[in-house]
Amino acid sequence: MRVATHRPLVAVQDRQIIRQLMRHLPHALIIQAEAGLDSAAVAQQLANAHPSEITVVEPHPDKTMITTEQIRTMVAQLRTQAPRRRVIIFQPAETMTESAQNSLLKTLEEPGRHTHFILVTHDIQQLLSTIRSRCQTIVLHRTSHAQDAHLLAAANLTEQQRRQISFLAAGRPQLISQLIAQPTLRQRYQVIAADAKQLLAEPQAYQAVSLLTRYSNDRQQALQLIDVILTMIHFRLRQGDTSDQLQRLLEQVVYAEQLLRHHGNIRLALLQLVVY
Repeated sequence: MRVATHRPLVAVQDRQIIRQLMRHLPHALIIQAEAGLDSAAVAQQLANAHPSEITVVEPHPDKTMITTEQIRTMVAQLRTQAPRRRVIIFQPAETMTESAQNSLLKTLEEPGRHTHFILVTHDIQQLLSTIRSRCQTIVLHRTSHAQDAHLLAAANLTEQQRRQISFLAAGRPQLISQLIAQPTLRQRYQVIAADAKQLLAEPQAYQAVSLLTRYSNDRQQALQLIDVILTMIHFRLRQGDTSDQLQRLLEQVVYAEQLLRHHGNIRLALLQLVVY
């Protein structure tokens, strides 16, 4: 299991609600945050606010989903006595199969004493409405430019590298930290950024289709490409580009991202970027 142990980096506007939850954690909480925010560390901070027995439920290393069997095992453990409160963290919660969510539902409806559930998700719509209705929900926001600048200032980077990271990962401190610490990941994002720029310049060209084939066998890299394209589109929108073509492309990119996150065919999802 992966357990975040550092102090979470969160937006100033989120700090008060986190402090409140550290004092009074509900029996079931959903932390909704886009990828790249420090949601796992927030969950760990809430769990550690008081002495707790902490369990992290996540997909096995060779799997992509949290299974019904994992939920049943967790529920069986809850039947045993515990000397202190229990906190069960599900991350990413949207990777629970529908059957796994249904298995969790009864436990959410009848929580044991001193037992708390934290569901960390990038896509709350993938959680059953019956799950969502039984949980309190908080939404984490992107950090400010000043917070990002402070994080980047402490890194041993060139000014150009700082600008690149600030552009590609703005407001997402976990992603910023990863790009600072992992030169290989940083280089990969630079390649992805070059590909994204080419796709935006000529989205209907044959070369665009050929370029996308490099991403059609890796869902994670396909999502990284989508993320960078969205960053570039939103930058152009802020610069005043309101063309119908850009708006249509934005809709197609968002749709492609949904297909990828919902485990749709990678190649077909990426083709949405050039057929619009």
